[in-house]
Order: sequence, then C-alpha cells, then structure tokens
Amino acid sequence: MKFVWRILGVAYGQLVVFRRQWMWIAQSLLSTVGLVVIFSMWGGWEALRHMAVVLLVITGWSVGLNISAQSIGWDRVSNEYERRVASPLTPLEYLLGSVLGAFIPFFVSDIPLVVLFATMAGIRVQGILLLILLSLVATFLGLFLSLSVVLRIRNPMNISAVTNPLQTLTTMLPPVYYTPLLFPEPLRTACAAIPTTALVDLGRALSGQAAAYPVWLSAASIVLWTAITFTLMKYRFKWGHE
Repeated sequence: MKFVWRILGVAYGQLVVFRRQWMWIAQSLLSTVGLVVIFSMWGGWEALRHMAVVLLVITGWSVGLNISAQSIGWDRVSNEYERRVASPLTPLEYLLGSVLGAFIPFFVSDIPLVVLFATMAGIRVQGILLLILLSLVATFLGLFLSLSVVLRIRNPMNISAVTNPLQTLTTMLPPVYYTPLLFPEPLRTACAAIPTTALVDLGRALSGQAAAYPVWLSAASIVLWTAITFTLMKYRFKWGHE
C-alpha cells in the first residue's frame, strides 16, 4: 500500500504543475479539435476514424516522450535526484508517479474528446478500449525512448531542445497521420520499424480499420523497441551520484 501512496504523491506533485500552467491543456485541446476539423473536412468520416486512432495513440506517445521525460530530465540536471535519495522513494515509484501525473490531465481532457469523435466515426466500444490501452503502451515506449537520450544530457538548456525535435521527428515525418500504403515496397515494409508508425497501424487493426501490416509485424516492432529503449534507459536511470 505504501508503494501506491508514494506513486500518488509523485503524481500529485506533477498535477500541481499542470494546475498552475493550465494553458498547456488548453493548447492541447485546441490542437486536437483543429486537427479533427481539418482532416474531417478533407476526408469525411473515414478521415475522422483515422484521426481518432492517431490522436489516441499519439497523445500517449507525447505524454511519455515529451512531457514526462522532460520533467524527469530537468529533475536530473537540477540535482532533484539527490534530494530523493534520502527518501523511501524508489526509482520505479518515481517513474510511475511522474508518468501518472502527466497522463491524468490529458486523460481527463483530450481523451474523452477523442473518444467522442471515435464514437461519432463508428469505432466500436471494444476498439476504443483497446486503443486506450495502446495509448498507455505508447506512453511508456515514448518515455523509454526519450529518457534513453535525455538521461545522457548534462546541459539543462538541452533537455527541451532534444525532446521537442524528437517529438516532431517521430510524429510528423513518418507515416503516422497518413497510411504507409502510400509508399511502394520495400519502403512500405521498412516503415514498420518506426515505433510510431507501428503503434498507429496496430491501432488501426485493433479498431477494425484497414492496416498496412500484419498485426504480428507491428506488435513485434513495438516489443523490440520497448526492450531496446528500456535497456538503454535502465542503464542510466538510478539514484545517487554517477
């Protein structure tokens, strides 16, 4: 039970930040609505179904890769780690609390809105639930990938200078907002090695839409990326002096 309370304590500390800087949530909501309007105007209900999948998955990815990883990175370079060494808090509790505290604001703001759009577009309830679970997977995969880089940075000015471009690189350039089916082979299959592409394509399959890859290929890419990035992150994620 103490394990849970310590996680909730860290999460509450993150929630205080969002309460004081609520414009982050407002900005995210406006971006979500704007993207849905743009894509639905271009492609109708089919585009709306696609965007519902993308937004559910990429919201989780962004929370892990950008928001949580940036917070943990700042704690590290500002020596906040050293203060926590004397507490009963473990690295795992700190990690889970940081993710939970960053995920909750978007879970109660963006995700209900996207779920509404998904329902309007005809995605079934079980598909929506699977997409929310996939969003959680995307959160931790994005976190592991970002921390495997951020935890090796010592200059505090470089934290957001890494996470923000990494967010853009993994969401805007690869086939995420558009289908990999637009690419010829073998480039189409090669794109399955991109974690965000694999996540979104798996989301399409889980929600009953046409997918570019077999489920096993997308799942294998996600598992492989998770294993590699978790290993790289774990090597640097520790308390005390390094």
